[in-house]
Order: sequence, then structure tokens, then C-alpha cells
Amino acid sequence: MGEEWAASTPWPFFTSHPEPELAEAVEAGRLAEFSRMGWDPDEVAHPQDPATFARARLDWSELAEPFHARMLERYRTLIALRRAEPELHSPRFAELSGTWDDDARTIALARGGITIRVNLGTRPWRAGAAEEVLFTTTGAPPIAGGELVLPPDSAVVSRR
Repeated sequence: MGEEWAASTPWPFFTSHPEPELAEAVEAGRLAEFSRMGWDPDEVAHPQDPATFARARLDWSELAEPFHARMLERYRTLIALRRAEPELHSPRFAELSGTWDDDARTIALARGGITIRVNLGTRPWRAGAAEEVLFTTTGAPPIAGGELVLPPDSAVVSRR
């Protein structure tokens, strides 16, 4: 689907049902579902239309562009980190804790010694004492004056 490199192509629902009755029922059901959510029926992709499928075809040349290449590298780094750190792939939800601040638009998820922090706010988040940064969406580890400081629209995975 291209999510791992932020593909610009859409990923609409598409089908190729050979039975006309099934195809019509699927399309009618989707139109009804989207109309309940306030969508204009003319803007809903028709699942049986070959053009819907064609629009979803990935543009592999995007991988040569810096933005898309950087996004793919982030996915690869996070997958490797998850594989390497038991706390990031443990199925035990009871070991996971979370805190958030609705006003600041920050969230932290912790398990063991690893914490994932996301700052969706508009101001830097002073998240406490500096920690070992395992991954960050910023250009450099977000450490300032011995503190972990996340700029707006950033995330970090760190270890205490």
C-alpha cells in the first residue's frame, strides 16, 4: 500500500467480483455507509471501477525522492528496533503504561525501560532527564541541557 514510504497514491477499496449482484450489493453498501458519515456519494470510489484500482497502483519512482526515502528508512529502523528490543514486541499489555496531556497534545507509552513519546503539540515538550535515544524523528537526538526536549510534531523512542 506504500504506507512505509508515505506513497502519494491513494489506497481505495476495490473489488473484482464476477457476480453482478454481489458487485452491486457491495457498492450500494459502501455508498450507504459513507453517506451516513456525510460523504458526497459522487466522491466515493466505486470498488468495481477499473480506474479505482488503477489509481491505487504504487508509483515506485517515489522511492528515489528524499522525503519518501527518509520515510522508508524510518520504517526499516523501527522494524529493526522492535525486533532487537524485547520490550517493544512483548504481547503483555499489563506491562504497558501510558500518560498523556490533552492540552499539550503529548503522549508517552512505556514498558520496562523503554518509552515512546510523541509531541503533536505546537510547543516543545520538556520530557525530563536525558535518556539514551534509540530512535527519533528529529534530525538529531532531542537532548538540550541534559533534558529530553521534543520539538513540535516529533517522536522519540528512548531507554532509561
